Amino acid sequence: MSFRVWLSARFFLFFLTWSVYLSYWGVWLLDAGFDGTDVALIVTAGLLARSASVAFLYPLLCRIAPLGRLAQLLAWGSAATSLLYLAPAGLPSMVAVSVLVGLCYPLIMPLSETLATIGAQTGRADYGAVRYWGSAGFIAGLGLCGLLESAYGSPVLVWVFVGGCLLMALVGLVPPSGVELGPAPPARAAKRTLLGHRPYLLVLAVSVLLQGTHGIYYAFGAAYFGGLGVSHAGVSLLLGLAVAAELLLFKYALPLLGARSVPALFALAAVASVLRWGLLAAPLPVAVLVASQVLHAGTFALTHFAHAQAVRLHLPQNLWATAHGLYAAVAMSLGSAVMTAVAGPLYSGSPRLAFLVMAALCLPGLLLCRALAGALRGARPEPAAPVPATPTPAPTETTARMLD
Repeated sequence: MSFRVWLSARFFLFFLTWSVYLSYWGVWLLDAGFDGTDVALIVTAGLLARSASVAFLYPLLCRIAPLGRLAQLLAWGSAATSLLYLAPAGLPSMVAVSVLVGLCYPLIMPLSETLATIGAQTGRADYGAVRYWGSAGFIAGLGLCGLLESAYGSPVLVWVFVGGCLLMALVGLVPPSGVELGPAPPARAAKRTLLGHRPYLLVLAVSVLLQGTHGIYYAFGAAYFGGLGVSHAGVSLLLGLAVAAELLLFKYALPLLGARSVPALFALAAVASVLRWGLLAAPLPVAVLVASQVLHAGTFALTHFAHAQAVRLHLPQNLWATAHGLYAAVAMSLGSAVMTAVAGPLYSGSPRLAFLVMAALCLPGLLLCRALAGALRGARPEPAAPVPATPTPAPTETTARMLD
């Protein structure tokens, strides 16, 4: 199996399972007898474990284990821990299982991204081509869940997740031909430098607000749409529409938005977030859900793009990896965990109120954007890294050592 095919299969299968874990887990837990507060606690525990694991465990594992072996170990570890979801469980045991899964399973995502970056740098894989298989897997997972839930009910969702994890582990037994993936080279810690960099702290703060408010959508979105009378197939289509809008923005973001300043990008994302969660909070026709899903491009994808632009334009290259790691751990994981913990009890009392609170929490993001604009005006600009002219630059000594 070629490295490109092997990596594409990893992306497809991981994001197929991720679609269940991210979008349908709340549905399964609610139907299993847990209330909104319980679901928030279970999801929050997994997100906190994910945050700590991405921030501390993943860099350590990459330094001490060959990346090819690590890919196998994480896949089998995820498959083993996913089986624990099949056992009858109360709230304490479900929280414990979520922590165990959160420590291992989410690490497959940054590892696959690392392998894709190495493949692009060495000319063995086109990053965009293999990454799109991940998006295809996510959309396929949404469709599969919608069809199976409609036919067999929500208990089938956990079997889709477990089966996907097992299949991912089995596929991982076949190593890519002609490639030996060694450990990643050690990197110098740069967190202290970033934590003293005021513009980046503001970037991280607004990212936490805007990405964190997606926690309610990931935990309860599918259940909320179903409660409004949308069919199982319709819920899958709505969730897939958000992913499609996200992909379109990522594809055209640079030519359309690349000339805008970072504060302006974050401000647009904040306005889109207030509008999106506000629409879901208002007693409007179900057709409005379509508009709210299209706004996923402006809430999630635009925030992601704005952070990437901030790192590329306003930080030296030696801080890029650490900045992206902090973003993944703090904004994508810890922020979502905190917001989910806040939203859970609110959702149990009034789902619309929970979305209204998320909309209100995005408003301070506009003030942070103004502060960020001032901080960037007073900061010494870093030289921007040029956009690569070709997708597969020549291999460096470091990446060559990781692959040979």
